[in-house]
Parts: sequence; structure tokens; C-alpha cells
Amino acid sequence: MRENMVRMQVYLPRDIYERLQKRAAAHTLTLAVQIRTALEDYLERSEAEDEPILRPDDPIFEMIGMFSSKEGDLSVNHDYYLYGAPKREIIKPKPVAVREKPANYSGKRRSTSRKSKKS
Repeated sequence: MRENMVRMQVYLPRDIYERLQKRAAAHTLTLAVQIRTALEDYLERSEAEDEPILRPDDPIFEMIGMFSSKEGDLSVNHDYYLYGAPKREIIKPKPVAVREKPANYSGKRRSTSRKSKKS
């Protein structure tokens, strides 16, 4: 096992060192085993945090539109209905008046008559 190990020196706060010593005596573990286990757990947790929670193929997305409610604000105030949290105010956008501008063509108008001009 030593072949795959790298030796390093680490300074620990005294209180952590003493707690590790007590734990080592109580569980018949070495300090090295406890530290390696703690570091492995830390790395697994931090790598799991880097992964996205939802993937595009997650089955939760199949549930969209499957349920209905008489409450019109359920998506906004779900914490209120589940846990009693204060309701959120639903902000409705103000209607915007849109005026259509007339088309502005720069081309010349053609006459509709097809009379040829004689000189």
C-alpha cells in the first residue's frame, strides 16, 4: 500500500489533534486512517456538488403539466401552501401600448396607365 502513498507533513490545530487522538483510542484507528477517510469523504462531497442536480433526461421533467390546482399562484407561492411561509406578491407586467408605424417606402410610384408617350 505504501507504493501508492505520498508522504506529506500537515500542521493541525491542537484541539483537532487531541480530538483525533481520543477518537483513535476509542475506535482503534490511527490518525492517518482518520485523516485519509476524512479527505476521501470531503473530495467525494465536493465532486458531487460540481455535478448538476438535474439532467435533461431527468424523469421530473415528464411531470410538467400533469397536475392542476384551483390555486392560480401555486408555482409562485408553493412555500406558503406547504410550509405556511408568507405569500409572495405576483407582479403582473404592465400592458404596453404598441403603435404600428406606417410603412415608409422610398420608391417612386408608377402610374397605373400604360399609355405610351409620343414625342
